[in-house]
Amino acid sequence: MNQSQPSELTVRAVGAGLLVGCLIAASNVVIGLKIGLVFGASIAAAVISFALFKGMSVVLTRPYTPKETLISATTGSAAGFMASAAGLTSAIPAMEMMGTRLSFGQLVIWAIAIAGLGVFFAVPLRRSMIVVDKLRFPSGTASATTIKAMFAAGHSALTRARVLFFSGLGAVVITLLFSIKPLGLGGFQNLGFDDLGLTGVSILGVSLVAMKVGVSFSPMIWGAGILVGPRVGWSLLLGSVAAWLVGGPLLLRYELVGPAAPLKEYSAAFKWLLWPAVSMMIFAGLTGLAFQYRTILKTFSAFAKSKTATDGDLDDAPDRLPFGFWLGGLLFLAGLTVFLAWSIFDISPWMSLLAIVLSFVFCAIAMRAVGETDINPSGPMAKITQLLNGVLDPGCAASNLMTAGITAAGASQGADLMSDFKAGYLLKASIRRQVLAQLAGVLVGAVVVVGVYKALTAAYQIPGEGFLAPSARSWHTVAKVLEQGLAAIPDGALWATLLSGLLGIGLALLGRIKQIAKWVPSPVAIGIAFLVPPYYAIGIWLAALLTWLVRRSKPETVESYSASLASGLIAGEGITMVLIAVLIILGVGWV
Repeated sequence: MNQSQPSELTVRAVGAGLLVGCLIAASNVVIGLKIGLVFGASIAAAVISFALFKGMSVVLTRPYTPKETLISATTGSAAGFMASAAGLTSAIPAMEMMGTRLSFGQLVIWAIAIAGLGVFFAVPLRRSMIVVDKLRFPSGTASATTIKAMFAAGHSALTRARVLFFSGLGAVVITLLFSIKPLGLGGFQNLGFDDLGLTGVSILGVSLVAMKVGVSFSPMIWGAGILVGPRVGWSLLLGSVAAWLVGGPLLLRYELVGPAAPLKEYSAAFKWLLWPAVSMMIFAGLTGLAFQYRTILKTFSAFAKSKTATDGDLDDAPDRLPFGFWLGGLLFLAGLTVFLAWSIFDISPWMSLLAIVLSFVFCAIAMRAVGETDINPSGPMAKITQLLNGVLDPGCAASNLMTAGITAAGASQGADLMSDFKAGYLLKASIRRQVLAQLAGVLVGAVVVVGVYKALTAAYQIPGEGFLAPSARSWHTVAKVLEQGLAAIPDGALWATLLSGLLGIGLALLGRIKQIAKWVPSPVAIGIAFLVPPYYAIGIWLAALLTWLVRRSKPETVESYSASLASGLIAGEGITMVLIAVLIILGVGWV
C-alpha cells in the first residue's frame, strides 16, 4: 500500500462508527428482547458519519474520505450486531431462564471471545469468496454503492440523515409521553379493547382484552414494520389471528389449558402455543438450510482446493492482515472461549473445541449464503448445534445452549465482516484496517450491549409483560426438550408441534417456487406471531401495509428514505427505553 496516502483508520472514522453502532446496538437489545428481530447498522453508520463530517467540512483540516466512511460503516456494523452475536437476545436470557445468571464482566468477556472468533474466521475465507468466486454480498455491495453515491451527490445523504435524526427525536418524545406515569398515556402505547372501553368483546367466551388484541403505537414496532416488507407483515397478521383469535380461545374454551385466572388467559395459552410456534420456525429454517446444499458443497470444495487469483483479480484490496496477527488472535480467542465455557458453564473443553470447529464450518456456510442470498442461516445452524450437543451431552442445558451460542456468534459476526470485506474490495480499502475496525466495534459494542442488557433485566422482568423475548423462549424450549425429553411438552401439544413442523416444511418448500413465492406466508413470521402479543403483530402489519401503499405511488421516496425513517424510530425508542430502565433502577417514581 502506498504509505503516502492518508490512513482511513482515523480516530474520527472509528469514533463516528462506534457512536452510531452502539446506539443501534442498544436499540437492537431492546427490540430483540421485545419481538425477536435485530437490524444492521452498516448503511446507517455510513450515512450519519458522512452527514456529520459534511456539515463540519469548513472546520476540517482534511476532507472526510469514502474509505473513512467505509471504516465508520465497518465499525458500526460490528458494534450493532453485538446484541445478537453476544447471545443477549437468545442464548443468554434462555440460560438465565434455566437459573444461571452471569455478572457484567463475565458477559462482556464471553461476548468478546465468541464474536471475535467470527472476525478471525472471516479472514482466511475472504479471498476465496470475494476475489475468486466474486460472490455478490448484496448488503456489502449496497454499502459501497451508497458511499460512492453520497460523495457524488451529498445532498441526498444529508436529507437521509435529517430524516433519521428527526424520526429518532420524534420516537424519543413519543416514548417519553407514553412512559411518564402522571400523564396517563401509557395505555395508548399498546391500544387495546380495554382502552376503548370495549371490555365485553369476546370470542368463544374469551375476552379479547385478555388475549391482548389491539394495535401497538410503539415507534420501534412501526419502524420494524417499515423494514420487514408486506409479506412478513401479512404473515405476522395471519399468525396472530391463528394463535390469538382462534387457537387461544379454543384451548381455553375446551379446557386444554388452564384454568386461567381472569385476564391471565393469554399467559395460559402462550405456554401451550409456544411449542408449535418453535417447531414451525425450526423445521422451516432447517428446510431452507437443506436447500442451500449447493452453497454448502461449494464451501467444502473451497476448503479442499487451493484457489489462486486470475490475472483479472490482481486489483484486490491492499494491505493484508499479517499471518502472525491472525493466527495469534485466533488461538488466543479459541483458548479464551474454551476456558470461559469450562469455568463459567462447566462445559468440557472437548465440547467447546468441537463447538469452535463447528462454528468455523457453519460460519463459512453462512458467509457463502449471505454472499449469494443476503440471508444468514445462523439461527437454524445454531439449532443443529443444540441438537448435536444434546445427543453428545444429554441432560445438560448449559452445554447445548452455550455451544450453540458459539456457533451463532461466529456465523453472525463472520458473515457481517465478509459483507464489509466486499464493500472494502469495491472501494479498495485496507484489509488490515477493516479487521481492526471490526475488532474495535466488537470490543466497545460488547461493553455497551451488556450494559444495556443488565439495565433492562434489572428494571424489567425478562421474559415478561413488556419484553416477551421470543428468540430466547425458542432456545429455552429446545433446551428443555433436550434436558427433560418429551415430558417437557404440555398435554395435547405434541401433535400440534409435529403438525406445525410439517406445515413449516411445507411453507418453506412452497416458498421456493418463484411463481408463487411472494404469496406464500413466511413460516418464521407466523411462528413469531405466536410468541408476541397480537398488538405487536398488528402494529407491524399496519406499518408494512402503509409502506407498501406509499411505495405504489412514490417508489423513489420510499426507496430513498424508508430505511432512515425506520432506523430513527427503532433507535429513538430503544435508547429511551434504556434511559427509562436506568431511571427505574435509581428509584425515580414518575416512569
